[in-house]
Amino acid sequence: MGEFVDEVTLLSRWLGRDVAADLSGVVPGWTAFRFRDAAVFEPDVSECSDRRYLVRGGTVREFVASRVTIDEAYAELCGDGALPAVA
Repeated sequence: MGEFVDEVTLLSRWLGRDVAADLSGVVPGWTAFRFRDAAVFEPDVSECSDRRYLVRGGTVREFVASRVTIDEAYAELCGDGALPAVA
């Protein structure tokens, strides 16, 4: 959770609720991981199991993984449609 502090703060503001408590609990309410230079958050709730949130800089991009690939969502998040080189 420590590496996602800024992203959790931004996502919490964007959603209008604090997700930090869900991430730090005994049973996490969210899965978080890195994709390129963005953070990806996925709720561990059955009714939202396909919904994900990409957070990069000051921007959040919500997407449904069965409809949009993570690459497509990332390109939209970056704004120019171009994918950066993978490090």
